[in-house]
Amino acid sequence: MSEPTEFHLEISDNEKSARPLDLLNQHTGLSRSLIKQAMSKGAVWRQRGKRVVPLRRNSEHCQDIEQLHFYYHPTILAEQALQAELLKDKTDYSVWVKPRGMRSQGSRYGDHCALVRVAEQQLSRPCRIVHRLDQDACGLILLAHNKAAARHLSELFAAHTIDKRYHIIVEGNFPSESKIVDTELDEKTAHSEFTLLKQLDQNRCLVAVKILSGRKHQVRRHAALIGFPLIGDKLYNPNVAKVGNAEETALGESQKLQLCAQSLAFRDHHGDQQHFEINSQDWLD
Repeated sequence: MSEPTEFHLEISDNEKSARPLDLLNQHTGLSRSLIKQAMSKGAVWRQRGKRVVPLRRNSEHCQDIEQLHFYYHPTILAEQALQAELLKDKTDYSVWVKPRGMRSQGSRYGDHCALVRVAEQQLSRPCRIVHRLDQDACGLILLAHNKAAARHLSELFAAHTIDKRYHIIVEGNFPSESKIVDTELDEKTAHSEFTLLKQLDQNRCLVAVKILSGRKHQVRRHAALIGFPLIGDKLYNPNVAKVGNAEETALGESQKLQLCAQSLAFRDHHGDQQHFEINSQDWLD
């Protein structure tokens, strides 16, 4: 079976004493080893009432399981996790550098390649995601490790009180004076400030961006609106959007999204001011 498929099993009274792995093997026809691997990768879910959580290990029986859900996606299950860099472990939360190509969080089809799961396994500690970064982007991400930190950090992001700075590489010769963009996105206010950092060559510039809101793809959309689209932006750069998949792969590194979440500054739930930053040119281009 090579196509993505979903299996949803209602556990009957007669099946309560059976192992989940045996039931999935019986009902799906997939091998036990494949199902066991899918469990460990977060593709099998157990449900009781409205509570649905991953079932990562085979249990002795299904007494406390009402339904089993298996989201089989062979391509996702075959993916290999990328390496993220732990920048700082603050016990209640941690700061990571996510590389391009890594998802911030998983899906029902699996989470073994997502930053939140990779961090959870590395730290042997629960991880809660409080904000996201596009899969094609790189840079800083915060993960919370308890409810207090998660609640506080989530509130900061919701209120736009975290100072977020991005570095991007754009097409064109960006002017020396800063540009402020207040164009609404999705009928919501959006404020971005663009400042030239360095002219890289005749048609590429490294630009710093500060955003005071957090609309979807805000940096990418605002940059394109003012005529300086991001290099490698498949969605908003018309020069990239016209390139087919085969050509794009052949072009290689130059067609990767040039967006890095470069710094984060905020006051944490202990009242301490924090500031984290990375050298974006280690991660871009």
